[in-house]
Amino acid sequence: MCGIWAIFGSDDDVSKQCASCLKIAHRGPDAFRIENVNHFKNCAFGFHRLAIVDDLYGMQPMRVNSLPHLWLVYNGEIYNYKLTQKQFDFNYETDCDGESILHLYNHGGIEFAAQNLDGVFAFALLDTAERKVYLGRDTFGVRPSFRLLTNDGFLAVCSEAKGKDLHQSSHNM
Repeated sequence: MCGIWAIFGSDDDVSKQCASCLKIAHRGPDAFRIENVNHFKNCAFGFHRLAIVDDLYGMQPMRVNSLPHLWLVYNGEIYNYKLTQKQFDFNYETDCDGESILHLYNHGGIEFAAQNLDGVFAFALLDTAERKVYLGRDTFGVRPSFRLLTNDGFLAVCSEAKGKDLHQSSHNM
């Protein structure tokens, strides 16, 4: 199991809010990363990794050279990632199953990606070119994903509810 965490649209100091990401550290004992997004001062991704596939390139947030405008954190397993690679002639840069989410989205949009994913997963995808955030989860909700959306546009996403315990006092609920 891995832990995903992300915030978007924060007016508060993002570095202070990153402490909430550490509340889900038990979900990924092998490595962790917290990264802010270039030119998006009010958002950040966090990831706690349980390394199962691609030790070298499997760290998240996932970005690939061919799609530099896309950022992804995900938890779970995409069963048909090799099938989609062959079916759509995708050129994967890693051995990670989650890379298929990036390529499917880039090929046909978020609905196309959702229709072509088979697995158990939860993800947050940021398209910096379109300035849009997408959240996805498998049909049965096997992998957890909790979100907090406030009236002023602040969005927090996490694998566990306690990871969303941010400095919410400045956000209108």
